[in-house]
Amino acid sequence: MFSRELNAKLGEILVEKGIISREQLNMALKEQKYRGIDQKKIGAYLVDLGFATEDDVTQALAVQFNMPILRLEGVKIKPEVLDLVSDIMAKKFMIMPVFRIDQELTLAISDPTDIHILDIISSESGCRVIPVIAPYSDISKSIDKYYLKKIESPGMDVVRETEQTEISRAEIEELKRAGVDLPIVKTVDRLLIEAVEDGVSDIHIEPREKELVVRFRSDGIMHEFSTYPIAMHPAVISRIKILSSMDISERQKPQDGRIQIRIDEKEIDIRVSTLPTHLGEKAVMRLLNRASVRVKIEHLGFSEKNLSVFENMIREPYGIVLVTGPTGSGKTTTLYAALNAVSSVERNIITVEDPVEYQLPLINQVQVNLKKDLTFANALRSILRQDPDIIMIGEIRDPETASIAAESALTGHLVFSTLHTNDAPSSITRLIDMGVEPFLLAPSVIGIIAQRLLRTICANCREEYVPSGNELSAIGLNPSMEGLVFSRGTGCEKCKGSGYKGRTGIHEILMVDHDIRELITNRASVGVIRDEAAKKGFRDMRFDGIRKVISGVTTIEELLRVTRNNR
Repeated sequence: MFSRELNAKLGEILVEKGIISREQLNMALKEQKYRGIDQKKIGAYLVDLGFATEDDVTQALAVQFNMPILRLEGVKIKPEVLDLVSDIMAKKFMIMPVFRIDQELTLAISDPTDIHILDIISSESGCRVIPVIAPYSDISKSIDKYYLKKIESPGMDVVRETEQTEISRAEIEELKRAGVDLPIVKTVDRLLIEAVEDGVSDIHIEPREKELVVRFRSDGIMHEFSTYPIAMHPAVISRIKILSSMDISERQKPQDGRIQIRIDEKEIDIRVSTLPTHLGEKAVMRLLNRASVRVKIEHLGFSEKNLSVFENMIREPYGIVLVTGPTGSGKTTTLYAALNAVSSVERNIITVEDPVEYQLPLINQVQVNLKKDLTFANALRSILRQDPDIIMIGEIRDPETASIAAESALTGHLVFSTLHTNDAPSSITRLIDMGVEPFLLAPSVIGIIAQRLLRTICANCREEYVPSGNELSAIGLNPSMEGLVFSRGTGCEKCKGSGYKGRTGIHEILMVDHDIRELITNRASVGVIRDEAAKKGFRDMRFDGIRKVISGVTTIEELLRVTRNNR
């Protein structure tokens, strides 16, 4: 009862300040009730749902509990003050000793409802505790800065090379049985730290004849990170298997696993895959930052026109919205952004994915399990009996799934899914080739988005230049055009010499209107569908990319690299 009253009061303060609406408060309270009221405080749910910022919640807590706010950035904490609170207590309760004057200890706390911790710290330190409120992220950063720099994960502690590691006795025994010594532990841990800090999407660990090679994929491009003696290979693979709960004794079959870690305030899920090669097992770790699940549509790189079209598509009451492109083109992120935009307590949204990459609030997610015969098609049949409003299918892979998706759209459901095609118009013929009848497909599809991700110019080393006629011709512009000034990166430490930092999307959107439906019904070719769409304003990805080159977002070389197969 006490927790409910505190939740209500915090929410009321935010509503009165105009930070959130009454509906948003009710949504957060329902999400909290659904997840379990003791799992998170209401403020955390409001932040996770994007209704309020961390600063908004901190200021409201300060009003609610009549406590001052202290920002820890720039505050220098003395070692003797740190000694008053153990790192275990600091991490467990998210508290930070700040300074001590005589027998008074100022203690930064993120959750003022944890009143008992003040008595505990007072008893352990022998000081009178003066609490102040600090944002959760401030305290988290200070703990990492002043206490041991650790990555925390169930069953593992990962630290920087200069610090001591703390590993459970059970894990040490398992490592010994696998032939893994503690330097190997530090090596793998260091790889994870470097990869997360550099924004790497994939880590490749590859055995060669005389060395073990580690490569990182950053912004879609692979580069070599480091090499190690080949003798380290078995131990490194064993360490990764232990972390991801794989069978360390199985070396002849591919395996899949998962690791969850936390670095600073970043929560990272890592999907792990091992594959036996003729030189030994190769491992790939895909890093999934949970923060990307909260991405908004307007941050995906859509042009103003395409953004408006896409937002209208996902707000249709029924039909299919398809996102197409090759692996690594950002399709799942686009679908998650769409789900975030339409999610509501008033809607029943169910997804079927392989695998479930991120957990989404207010959404029911189903994991495909082929061993249990839970395929996309079988899951969809069950989902249709669950009274869904919106269905997201991770990928249309087979004729059965495609047909069920079309039938679902025609029976009043909004369906989001992905398809592996190079452009939007060819998705129509791809679905027909998969066995979907044109008379089902034509009325069910709302629109199709094809996309790619291209690297953006590093802001730190950007320079302007006048393009040559040959460069203009390469992207379809008149070589005699004058007055154009493009941008490029010269390469610097921040972008590791590449000239690029970060990625954005380029898109083409095919809206399926009456005329396009007629063509689909008549099994028209891709070229005919594309020509008809062009008459109505359809522009391909290359056009969207050219606009981004002209506006200084990316380069001619990057646009050609990404769209070369689309012409």
